[in-house]
This record gives sequence, structure tokens and C-alpha cells, in this order.
Amino acid sequence: MSEPTIPPASAVDHVWRAGMRVAYQLQLLWWRFRKPRIEGSYVAVWCAGELLVIQNSYRPSLSLPAGGLKRGESPREAAVRELGEEVGIHVAAEALDYHGKILDAGAYAQDHAHFFELACSEPPGVRVDGREVVWARFLPIPEARERLSRIVLRYLEEREAGRAESPEPD
Repeated sequence: MSEPTIPPASAVDHVWRAGMRVAYQLQLLWWRFRKPRIEGSYVAVWCAGELLVIQNSYRPSLSLPAGGLKRGESPREAAVRELGEEVGIHVAAEALDYHGKILDAGAYAQDHAHFFELACSEPPGVRVDGREVVWARFLPIPEARERLSRIVLRYLEEREAGRAESPEPD
């Protein structure tokens, strides 16, 4: 598969990443006390049996292109936006298949995660910003599994078991 374009890190990028790590830790601390309900969308991009995984600059585990819903935004709209922002893949909303919602009631928040899938016959061009997302690759599941975030592992378990939740919300 073709390798994603990863820009060389500048001094500004390193400062940006450090700021994101601090902000993320502060957010987790705040969430630990508030236990908010958060809602976001994840996009699993599949090509030739491999999954596109990303490394955020502020988290140790691998994830998928993902992010929270903005005010007034549908889960599908958020998925399309995050896919473009995080890995430079721009698709029509109809190209994404809805897998379902997974609730992750962790130590920090009630995470309502909507999972979408994009099946590609050829690897799409992938571009990361080097700040929020510092690395992206298509990997076989056995290679990625040990480093994936808990919620992405739950998605894979459901997918492998042939389970999908309710219909897509409006």
C-alpha cells in the first residue's frame, strides 16, 4: 500500500503537539469530575483487508479518524469532516456505511461513539497534519490490535461477531 504523506515536524509542530498533550490531560482531569456525555464519530477505512489507523500526538494508543460532533452536526456529517481533517480523505457522505453506536462508559465520560465504514478498492491518498495526527498507516488487524484504543477494539469485536446496533440516528 502507498505510504501516507507525513510532513517533517517543525519547531512550531513540536510546540503544538506539547500543547495538545497538556490540553488533553486537562480535559481528562475535568471529565473525571464531570463524567460528561460526549458524542462523536469514528471512520474505519478498509482496503485489501487492512484498516487505516492513526496515531494522535497526545494519546499513546492507535485510533481511527474520529472526533466529536459540533453543535447541530449529525454523526455522519462529523464523520465526513473528521475524515477530511485528520487524514485528508474527502468523500461524499453517502460513501460511508453506518456500522452502529457503541457506548463506552469509562472512567472519564459516557462516550456515545458512532462508527462508520469506508471500503476502498485502492488505497486513498492519506495526508496527516503532523500536529494532531502524526502518523497513519493501513495495517492488518493482528498487527494493529495490541495498540488500538479500547473503543476501536470494541468496534472490531462487534464487526467480527457480525453485530451492529440500531439504525443510524437522524
